[in-house]
Amino acid sequence: MTRGARTSDGRALRRGASKYVRANGGGRATSRRMPNPRAVASGVANLARVFASQGPKEALRRFNLESMAGAPAEDVFVALTDMLCPAGGSIDESLARDAMLETVADLAASGVGNFDQLSADDLRELFVGVVSRSIEGKILNEVGTNAISAPSNIAGVERAQAMLHDFVEGCVRDEFDARGADFSDLDVEVIGGFVDDLYSAALDLVEALGDAG
Repeated sequence: MTRGARTSDGRALRRGASKYVRANGGGRATSRRMPNPRAVASGVANLARVFASQGPKEALRRFNLESMAGAPAEDVFVALTDMLCPAGGSIDESLARDAMLETVADLAASGVGNFDQLSADDLRELFVGVVSRSIEGKILNEVGTNAISAPSNIAGVERAQAMLHDFVEGCVRDEFDARGADFSDLDVEVIGGFVDDLYSAALDLVEALGDAG
């Protein structure tokens, strides 16, 4: 990963991510090291499930956010972040919180509107973003902090982070799409298992594709 960060070598960054997953025993074992991100992703999936099946008012009510009806989606998501992963927790909790806030920032930059007007695509992007950002954050926190800070200029740092993010997000998106998931079809009892399986499969894909170069 150091070589990849210094030279903007995407293949080296992918191989570093692959080796990290393998060293932890594969996708399922690595996902077990991320309890808080998985819990937060389950919360997002549950929000999307209720929104899709029962509407925005009920989705807000389930999270005690009724007062935010009609508010900008980014404000609702920040409030949801504070509920699911308050500031000041463990490193794992901080990874989950950062993943949420970074994804919310991405959605805000794309011009997402009011919460009541969210589309199925908007909710999918929130979920995929949280899963992707948390995996990316885990890799950077455990093996890549020094490597990503290695470039001598800010542009180099940003380029390396963007390469890793695109790779991880691609793996998560491929696995999510392969399941043909519709949040409205997920029962609350199966959401946890769905999220666990997605994390495991996406990390397995990071290992496989990264090693393949």
